[in-house]
Amino acid sequence: MSGLAPFREGLVLRDLVPRLSVFPDPATWSVRMRRASLTLPPADAELVRTELEPLLRPYGETREGYRWEPAAA
Repeated sequence: MSGLAPFREGLVLRDLVPRLSVFPDPATWSVRMRRASLTLPPADAELVRTELEPLLRPYGETREGYRWEPAAA
């Protein structure tokens, strides 16, 4: 892992769906995402990497933002 995007500031996959070949029918992309695994073709993986890299920050700077506190009862 080379870094994390700050919590709730990461890549929105839905926005990339029309550009990803792994989703031949953008209208049904969410069904394909419910599979246990989804292999990205190399060109799709490169697109995701290119879009994600500018959002990444060092792990140590961002990990605390992912902590969830249990709701008070």
